[in-house]
Amino acid sequence: MPASGAVVLEARGIVKKFPGVVALKKVDFNLRSGEVHALVGQNGAGKSTFVKIVNGILRPDEGEIRVFGKKVFFKSPADAKRHGITLVHQEITLVPHMSVAENISLARIPTKIKGFGLLDKKFMEELATKVLDELGLHLNPWIKVKELSVGEQQLVQIARALAENANIICLDEPTSALTPAEVERLFEVINVLRRQGKAIIFITHHIDEVFRIADRVTILRDGHKIATLPISETDPQEVIKLMLGREPEQFYIRRRAHRVEEKQKPILVVKNLSTQPAKARGVRLKDISFELYPNEILGVVGLLGSGKTELGKALIGMEKVVKGEILFKGRRVRIKSPIDALKLGIFYLPEDRQKEGLVLLMRVRENIVISSLKNIVNILGVRRINLEKKIASEWVRKLNIVTPSIDAKVMNLSGGNQQKVVVAKALQVRPQILIFDEPTMGIDVGAKVEIRKIIADLANKGYSIILLSSDIDEVLALADRILVLSKGVKVASLINEGITRDELMRLMSQSIPP
Repeated sequence: MPASGAVVLEARGIVKKFPGVVALKKVDFNLRSGEVHALVGQNGAGKSTFVKIVNGILRPDEGEIRVFGKKVFFKSPADAKRHGITLVHQEITLVPHMSVAENISLARIPTKIKGFGLLDKKFMEELATKVLDELGLHLNPWIKVKELSVGEQQLVQIARALAENANIICLDEPTSALTPAEVERLFEVINVLRRQGKAIIFITHHIDEVFRIADRVTILRDGHKIATLPISETDPQEVIKLMLGREPEQFYIRRRAHRVEEKQKPILVVKNLSTQPAKARGVRLKDISFELYPNEILGVVGLLGSGKTELGKALIGMEKVVKGEILFKGRRVRIKSPIDALKLGIFYLPEDRQKEGLVLLMRVRENIVISSLKNIVNILGVRRINLEKKIASEWVRKLNIVTPSIDAKVMNLSGGNQQKVVVAKALQVRPQILIFDEPTMGIDVGAKVEIRKIIADLANKGYSIILLSSDIDEVLALADRILVLSKGVKVASLINEGITRDELMRLMSQSIPP
């Protein structure tokens, strides 16, 4: 193990070119033993490309990598692992039907007799117990991975890296799917790794996390390294400014609250709504009541398992309503499917835009019109392609969707631009109510600014919006009123005036009797 503070990884003048774009432009970077070095930048800044080069997934066109002072050339991820470098992916890469111990030993399954297939379960258990203990994790080595929470699975991936004798660990968006409690646990594990002298590259879109866990931060923008700064010598404002290339005031903008007039009637009334979960681990909603008014943003906040998503889906018929009623413009309605909701003018933009909001292999223009195809087909049922292109081009311009063309596959767009395509698809059906579920999850700071501005502008133009979010700052910045859920129960309904982050967090964390 190198001495604490010694440079263990150095990249010099890294250049990576793809057809039509230079992803990295003479990037320098170094990593020290016992430090957490955050790597930040907007989508497309070059973070993922750089980390893939460090881990042997891609090869640089120019420049060199040095590990422990020696120049190396990686032909594959296996080469990088042999030099003590491993990547813990954002997506869980464990085998769900295998045990923790089996997953930890997966790269080198031990057998009792070399050349025979009899597994050495004793060795596997000892190895798993050793690395789990090193991280302070108390898990049964033989529990199936599918029975663990997402946070626990993420930690098992880190344990597997230790079992592979990694000294340099790259964590790619490790907190993106974690609850606040799981984030705290992950940070405890990272601190254990730091004390062990491991060197960590920490990629995140959450700037607050950078200042909680990192020792230094490197900012990339458009393939260039903009700066490397000690955390003690900078602040979030400066980092965001360097990421965006402009002043970040917009990021903190607060929408001027809309006030409901005394005689104004709600567009949507929900009374004592209770549901039967569609999924085995889903949340049961219990007696939820609220109103939604024209031009209003109703923020719905809660931790994982609060029932936010279930509420959104119940309003479009994707969760079974077993009690209560929904009134749309004063008339009681029964919404059994998203099609029923669309006919009324209610559109739900899902949390998982890639799986539920988009068809990734289809073109941008096809995704934009997919919910309104009846409006672009002729009397023979044939799509009018020229009309489709005109509609898509208008939305690309209006929402500033960054794409090579409207014929580009939507899977190749950044997260923020994919979200804009979902918004375009929603607006194309001319709804009256938009339900946004975690609209800025997994997108960079600059894209968050744009998406939040779009939401605020839509409310100002007359749309009624339900904003389902676990991002307290987002809700405080945008919402007129706030509904707080915990374990399927409404614990508070507040006008957004003078509410603090701490107050909302306390309400979100409130214990609800069974």
